[in-house]
Amino acid sequence: MSDTKVEFASAGWIDQARIVLDDLVATNGEEGKTFSACEIFTGAPASVAESGTAAWHFFIDGKTVRVGTGDVDGTDLRIRADYKSALPGARLVYTPEILAERAKQPPAENPGSETQGDMANLPPYLIELHNRLALVTT
Repeated sequence: MSDTKVEFASAGWIDQARIVLDDLVATNGEEGKTFSACEIFTGAPASVAESGTAAWHFFIDGKTVRVGTGDVDGTDLRIRADYKSALPGARLVYTPEILAERAKQPPAENPGSETQGDMANLPPYLIELHNRLALVTT
């Protein structure tokens, strides 16, 4: 993964997500276990998505992962959020202290965001995906 900063949800950011996911899934994935997610960010700047909506998805199957751009149906988790509201969270590194606090009192969902699916089903190593991306997200 590059130390170069990339704009949140941009093509470069999704490329970084692919690199991180390839590594994490190959190392931590379990044969026979699947997980998929799609994130959609509305109100995105034109530099990220000319249409104003940025979306990406991934499908984990055992120790392999497929990452792509765009909004897809049929994922285990689907998150739709306003770009500007999601950006501070995308830049936040989840320290053990932050994770412990969230376990005690989960944060309220941002207005304008919607989550479909159970966050409890996320493979635990996806916290590392978030943290690695947070370090390069502008």
